[in-house]
Amino acid sequence: MAKITKIGIWTLFSLLSINILYGQDSNKSLTYYEAIKRYQILDSLFEEAKMITYGRTDCGEPLHLFVITQTKAFDPARLHELKKCILFINNGIHPGEPDGIDASVQLAEDLLYKPLYKRLLGNIVVCIVPVFNIDGALQRGCCSRINQNGPEEYGFRANSKNLDLNRDFMKVDSRSTASLINIIQSWNPDVFVDTHVSDGANYPYSISLISTQHNKMDNAAGEFISKKLTPKLFEKMKDKNDEMIPYVEPVAPYEIPDSGIQAFLETPRFLSGYVSLNNTFSFIIESHMLKPFSRRVKSTHNLLVSFVELCDEFSEKIINVREVAKNEMLQNKYFRFNWKCNFTKKELLNFNGYEAAYKPSEVTGNMRLYYDQNKTYKKDIPFFNQYYAADSIAIPKYFYIPQAWDAVIKLLDINHVSFNRINMDSLTHVQATYITGYKTTDSPYEGHYLHSDVKTRTQNRIINVSKGDYLIPLPQKNMKYALEALT
Repeated sequence: MAKITKIGIWTLFSLLSINILYGQDSNKSLTYYEAIKRYQILDSLFEEAKMITYGRTDCGEPLHLFVITQTKAFDPARLHELKKCILFINNGIHPGEPDGIDASVQLAEDLLYKPLYKRLLGNIVVCIVPVFNIDGALQRGCCSRINQNGPEEYGFRANSKNLDLNRDFMKVDSRSTASLINIIQSWNPDVFVDTHVSDGANYPYSISLISTQHNKMDNAAGEFISKKLTPKLFEKMKDKNDEMIPYVEPVAPYEIPDSGIQAFLETPRFLSGYVSLNNTFSFIIESHMLKPFSRRVKSTHNLLVSFVELCDEFSEKIINVREVAKNEMLQNKYFRFNWKCNFTKKELLNFNGYEAAYKPSEVTGNMRLYYDQNKTYKKDIPFFNQYYAADSIAIPKYFYIPQAWDAVIKLLDINHVSFNRINMDSLTHVQATYITGYKTTDSPYEGHYLHSDVKTRTQNRIINVSKGDYLIPLPQKNMKYALEALT
């Protein structure tokens, strides 16, 4: 039964006013507080919905999670026991890209108000982070994404520490990141979606999609996302007359898609790459910044609805495949890393495009790239969607961490990696790996130097270990984070 007694006339008036201001053709995006208000109203009205707060963000605001479930149970462990497929939608990691913030509010209202959508909730739970980077969302302005076609105002990309939160999921420099990791570890989503707005090449499509790089996943999960889930999403969007394209990452050194595009590799520094470490089927929505805001929100909404339909249709299979993949992970003998695009393997992608050319810039006088929207084409272009691991190591039985390395232990703990304390001083045999060389950047990025081309040597030796030092046993549930961090 609806929780009508919790709301009053003023709340209903507020909801009506917001709906008038932010209609289908509006060029206004919801502020952070307006979005939270919309979810709070839904929480008040429906027993199937609940707004939950988790921890704090860097600006001091709580991080919210809005949950919709027909079970009216809001404990993640219980929902997993009930074999409910958990769809997790994150918004506002870059608040200057607000399309998902607005589209997710519309989705939540559709799922709770409209019978056509409610019927999709029998097998699934929908979790929505209204706005992740609250700091950036509160720094609203008009001009930090000058080429973006609306809305009139939007948030800022970085948070209050001037961090790009979509580069923070290995180092966890932000309190906001730690709070979101806690939510993700608690809810263990089956399907994850991160909403963004793309820039770069111009083309007719209003939306594109990044899927977890299937070669990185354990076999069962990689096969399922590449052969079933991703193709189904493209079919569903085509059925909605809103055809989409894989994320357009032109093959270097070319700037245009005509010569081919390569699948985006989302390593664990990115939120989507981090979530996929546990064989969650992870996706990034990228609406196109040059399309009008209202059109982008509509396309984002269409794709979110497609995800709901997909999770409802394949709920049992999604859960079962993840379980098979988890068992594969626990049995793996080797850990693969340093992934490279395989340009010897390609598939043909039927692509609608605009002809690209160069002309003098009116600002600098230099030649600049532009796309002539009066000259369209439809042709097959190469799509490089295969990656290979350039390196691998045998997975050890344990990692040894001296207790002095407390920052390392803190990160492992945040990421729910299990560890044991050594209970006495002793000598032990280890295989020690030493760094013998590396390349690094000329300047730091967000307080860290990014290293590459790391060279190592390995030596078997006996070392002193002290009472209180740490052992990280492998295999374990969150072993991939440990392997990514410590390899």
